[in-house]
Amino acid sequence: MKTKSNYPLSDEEQFKGTLLVFLSEILKSLDRKEPDSSGYYDSADVKRLLNISDRTLHRLRKSKAVPYVKIGRKIFYPKSFFNGTIHGGPEKTEG
Repeated sequence: MKTKSNYPLSDEEQFKGTLLVFLSEILKSLDRKEPDSSGYYDSADVKRLLNISDRTLHRLRKSKAVPYVKIGRKIFYPKSFFNGTIHGGPEKTEG
């Protein structure tokens, strides 16, 4: 059984304490963070947002109608593109 002593904390205990403080600060900042238009959606988010299938999203990427970034095997889409398009942003006109 561990007993409390008057000796200073070991390096391991200091590290654990520092790590716990650091992680709790991260969690607090994530709780406070409000959603904004910066950042990226993944494919599942875009499909849900536009109510489209995998294949339709693939065709949009292939035709370059939707900007995207591929990191490894994962594809990300800028939120700013969809927020501007969906919420009355610039529209394409034929002419």
